[in-house]
Amino acid sequence: MTTHPLTPGIDRQDVAIRLPRKWRRLFRHPLFWIGGSMLALLLLFSFLGPVFDKAAGEHYDMATQLFGPSFAHPLGTNVLGQDELAQLMVGGQRPILAGFATAIAAAIIGIATGLVAGYSGSVFDSVLMRITDMFLSIPQVVPILLIESLLGASTKSLIIVVALTAWPAAARIIRARTLIVRRQPFIEAAIACGDSHARILVHHVLPNLLDDIVVASTNLFANVVLVMAITTFIGLGLPPPWNWASMFAGNMDNIVGGQWWVVYPPGLAFSVLLVSVYFLGEAVRSALNPQESMEAQ
Repeated sequence: MTTHPLTPGIDRQDVAIRLPRKWRRLFRHPLFWIGGSMLALLLLFSFLGPVFDKAAGEHYDMATQLFGPSFAHPLGTNVLGQDELAQLMVGGQRPILAGFATAIAAAIIGIATGLVAGYSGSVFDSVLMRITDMFLSIPQVVPILLIESLLGASTKSLIIVVALTAWPAAARIIRARTLIVRRQPFIEAAIACGDSHARILVHHVLPNLLDDIVVASTNLFANVVLVMAITTFIGLGLPPPWNWASMFAGNMDNIVGGQWWVVYPPGLAFSVLLVSVYFLGEAVRSALNPQESMEAQ
């Protein structure tokens, strides 16, 4: 028997088995590595690329307006004469950061609501679920129009309004799982021992919802990025400076003139972002909830 160098007497195989089987399934899932690699490349391209590309600044030259791809400008130039590749790098930062920030905010609201509703039960659960249904019934574009008319178009206002309209999906997932955990014997034992409800939620219920929280958060990120892309495309989302959605929407007329390089690259970049997050979400869902995946098939 071979032993672990830091823990004499313990079999190496025993140490490896300590990793839960569901997480081993996730790390072996092909979509996890495909989606993760795609997302990692986008992050490097958007945040590390501008560090090495000196053309990623705000300067422009109208003399080089809409030049096609060349050795000096691999993806050509835009309507302001700026290097399109450099703008594509910078343009990925805002949708990715805004997507993460919005997903985190929406996840916190949804998880807290689902926990309280599922654990409390009775009237309180009914009231919270009716509020959740009310938010689900409101199209997300309507609050965006309202908030932007009051506060003006800004990344901050968009994050707030999308987060306030995206949380119900996560709340329903967490509530359903909390209702199941709430009936488990170890919860009844904790109540009998005199533990406070807050302690039970934090130390007993929440750890058993980790899988569902990961699934809900991944789905939220994909949803909010898509909403931001759609709203930006129709002129209600992320305001200037450039981002992938505004670059794609603002240059649609150039397709007629044959300047494809200012339209297709940002559209492709945003598509890769959505597909990578979808692949990660599908991998997480099928690995952490294998029975649900089998039923879906």
